[in-house]
This record gives sequence, structure tokens and C-alpha cells, in this order.
Amino acid sequence: MGEPGPGRRNGKSDAARLLLAAARERFAVAATDLLLPDQARLTEWQRLTAAGLLSRLVHAIEDDLRARLARRFADHESLHAALSSAHVPIALPILERASALRDAELMMVLVRRVEEHRFWKARAGEFEEELLFELVRDADEGIAADAMALIIARSRRFDRFQEPTMARVELPADLQHRLVWLIAAALRQYVVQQHLIASVDAAVEESAAAVIAGYDEGESLEALAMQLARRLHRAGRLDGGALGRIIGDGILPFFIAGIAVLCGLDSVAAWEVLSDPRGRGPALLLRAAGVDRDSAASVFLGLNVRGPLFSGAEGDAAAAQLELFDTIDEGSAREVLRLWQAHPAYRASVARISTRARGSAAEAA
Repeated sequence: MGEPGPGRRNGKSDAARLLLAAARERFAVAATDLLLPDQARLTEWQRLTAAGLLSRLVHAIEDDLRARLARRFADHESLHAALSSAHVPIALPILERASALRDAELMMVLVRRVEEHRFWKARAGEFEEELLFELVRDADEGIAADAMALIIARSRRFDRFQEPTMARVELPADLQHRLVWLIAAALRQYVVQQHLIASVDAAVEESAAAVIAGYDEGESLEALAMQLARRLHRAGRLDGGALGRIIGDGILPFFIAGIAVLCGLDSVAAWEVLSDPRGRGPALLLRAAGVDRDSAASVFLGLNVRGPLFSGAEGDAAAAQLELFDTIDEGSAREVLRLWQAHPAYRASVARISTRARGSAAEAA
């Protein structure tokens, strides 16, 4: 007998908990096995792109820290020279040996960026006008300004060859802070072990704190997309038709922001539901958002026309998602999504316990 659907309320299935665990499990596995694509359930292209983005992200933060530390240790000639040699990585090899970058939340961001790039790259060569460029000319000055800010932020996501980059402002603040401290700790280890300088902690801590102090999460593309989505929603202009146009234009972060606003979620929670490996998330989100059936069908096609958004999806994903959309009601979908409206730390704890429980049950079987 199959697992009860997300609309069941008979007490025998905690659908929200199971959906949350499944979504988190994908990224936990990917984080653990980034270099083992068969076990990570990522395609080879996803794996290589995510690994490249991670490397560039670490290098960007490391370069900033090294420049600050080089100034602090200008009197130590060999250390100053080593820190100033930006083409020689220091922190990344140390972090890789310690498996310190196997973080599910970080992997969630990287996979999201990979999928964003896939959507945008697939659209290359299409010249119809995008919704964002229409909004730049909107009569509402606030909407026009927010749309322009989003276009500028999106331009920073790609290099001159239209390959994905990790701009200075990419991560949620708490994740960025953790990564800065990790890289700072790796540099500390290098300084102490390779240059035998013991009095290093104050310099490292102050340099890391300065990097963190200059980080403004509000400048990230995700934050700007949420800002525009909220403004459109307040104006009564964010609906299923708008979502269909946004995903048709290949602007995945803006779509995530739009569906998040309609469902009362933050963008991280909306992406987590959307990326459910069994493909149930889009139907739940669109039903909870009150999107009509025709608009939902358009969105499902947009999500899957460039290939399934989810590596585990099989067959006609859009048709399966529309079928699920037809089987659940708005109230039931909103009930499932209530867990994603809870505090992120609570969600993480529920997922962690549930994932471990499922693993234990599988071992026992």
C-alpha cells in the first residue's frame, strides 16, 4: 500500500514531516557525497557545476581574508608573500581534507544556483521581451526601481561567457558567517603549522569579523526578488498568470520569490518544497497559493520544459504534477506547508530526527 497523500489527516501519516525530510535528505546526501555523483543523486553536470561554484565561493572569501591578514603580517616576509600569492589556494585544500564543507544548507544553495543556471542557459537565443524589462518601465516607480535592481543583481550571477559565478553577496547571512569563520580557521591552521606563528588568533578573528561586518544580505538577488514579489503582491499583480510568465522567462529566483510570497513562506522554504525529489512540491505550492488550474498547468510545463527540475523525476513530470494538483485542495496543501512557516531551526530539527529515523528503519528492515 502506498504512502498516504499530502491531504490525509487521519493521524496515520505526518505528511508535512515526511515531505520536509525527503527534501532535506536530498541535499544532505549531496553534501556528503559531492564528489560521488552516483550516491549524491546529482547529474554529472550538476556535480561539476556545483563543485566549481563552491570552489569559486571559497576562493572569493579566502582572497578577502588573505588580503587583510597579509597587511597584519607585513613584517613576516615569508608569510606575507604566501598570503599575497592569490593563485595558490590555502584554505580550500584544508577544508576538503577535513570534510568541513559538507553542509546540507550550503549544498541547497549550490544546487539552487545550478538549477537557476540551467533554466537561464536553456533560454539563451530567445529574444522575446522579459517580464522584468516590462516592469522596469512600469508606472509604479517602486516596482520599476525594484525590477531594475533585480536585473542588475542577476547580471552578477554570470561571467562574460554566461557561465555561473558566485558573486560577493550570494548566501543567507548565517550561512555566509559560518563559511567565513570556517575559512578563517583554515587560514589560522596554515599560519600556525606552516609558519610557526602562534600569536595569530586576534588577527584572524578581527579580519573575519571585518569581512562579516561588510556583508549585506539585503543586496542578494534572492532578497531583491522577494522585495519585488511583495510589492507586486501588495499591488494585486502577483497571481498564477504572473508566475507562468516568470518561469517562462527562465527567472527561477524570481519565481521562487513569487510562490513564496503567495504561500507565506521565505524563499529558502519555498525552494526546499519546490525541490522535493519526488516532484510533489510544485503542486503543493501552487495549490496552496490558490493558483487556478490553467495557470498551474502553464507553470508545470515551464518548470519541466527544459528537463525535469528534479533529478529523481521520471516520465512526464508536468502531467504527474497536474494530476497531484487536481487531487488535493487548497486547505490541505496549506496545512502541509505550515511546517515550512515555522522557525528554520525547528524545521531543521524535525528533518534531522525524521531522516535518522527513516535510516534506522531501513537498516532494521
